[in-house]
Amino acid sequence: METWNVMLVDHDRLFSAALGTLISSGPFRIGHYAVNPTEAQSMIEQGADPDLVILAIHDTGEDLDGLARIRSATGARIVVLSDGTGDRSLALALKAGADAYLNKAMSSESLLRSLRLVMLGEVVYPTHVASLLIAGVNDRPVPSSAARLPQSSNDLSKREVQILRCLLAGQSNKAIARHLHITESTVKMHFKNVMRKINAQNRTQAAVWAIQNGLAPLMNA
Repeated sequence: METWNVMLVDHDRLFSAALGTLISSGPFRIGHYAVNPTEAQSMIEQGADPDLVILAIHDTGEDLDGLARIRSATGARIVVLSDGTGDRSLALALKAGADAYLNKAMSSESLLRSLRLVMLGEVVYPTHVASLLIAGVNDRPVPSSAARLPQSSNDLSKREVQILRCLLAGQSNKAIARHLHITESTVKMHFKNVMRKINAQNRTQAAVWAIQNGLAPLMNA
């Protein structure tokens, strides 16, 4: 079974130890502990090479100020683990490049499942914050290729727009197929066409493009 090296960032040592024990029961191995983003950045610059960075923040979200520095220092996947879902913290996490924003109150099974999704390339954010992301993502850094993207969704078919809206709602290919009453292979074909039209390399870039072009999540078929 593939394992991933994890760096935990949190000033609460007791919480870090408990979290480390929990996720080590899965395909994750704790390689480094840091008390804050500055220490995490220093460890990375000195040679630490995590596959995943988990940044635990508390109710004020003060540690998010260092998230962008961690993002600039490593290509690792980054997960923010929060006490709550405050709008400011969510917006900051998205704009700074976090791959997931998870709640500490979630079950251990959900946490491990979410971490696995992140390591498989997915972006995991609470579905109910989609409207916040639409309102606040416009100044999030995106790949330089974004300059070549279409300026609107006019070039997309109605079905392709539906596919992107389902993507914003956090739906998997299987769920999209079920909601739109089409086959999963058809969903994949539409995704391929959408990626080509908007010059996106992955689902994350496609979601960012959709948000920037004003598409809303499609919650129901």
